[in-house]
Amino acid sequence: MLKTLISGELNERSLRYYIAANWVFLGLMVLAATLVSSSKMAVGILLGGVIANLNNMGLKSNCRYVLYYHTKAIYYVGFAARLGLVLLAVSLAFLLFREYFSAVGLFIGLSVGVITFYIWLLAIVIRRVCAKEEAA
Repeated sequence: MLKTLISGELNERSLRYYIAANWVFLGLMVLAATLVSSSKMAVGILLGGVIANLNNMGLKSNCRYVLYYHTKAIYYVGFAARLGLVLLAVSLAFLLFREYFSAVGLFIGLSVGVITFYIWLLAIVIRRVCAKEEAA
């Protein structure tokens, strides 16, 4: 799995591994928050991470539609719909359940996909630099 992720190839298998890595990283973040911080922080990270990971899965679906229909309009419609759903979910969470989670934890959880992406990108760059050094 790790070798496929850091190969730098973008295909269906690597995207599945990336989404799985997002869920694993979310679990690690929630575990770390439970051990180091309060339960409100852990719940906030979990809530934000679930929203972010479901959004990533929707993005994958929209990209598949773009490739099938050969138009970017579908991507923008899907992106707008997902953005609206994320804003609705975050707004409802703040209005109805604010006492059960930390707002900082929610925003940390919402960034789980971005953090995983940059870790993935850094691993790809390190692998390519090492491969160039071995070739030279």
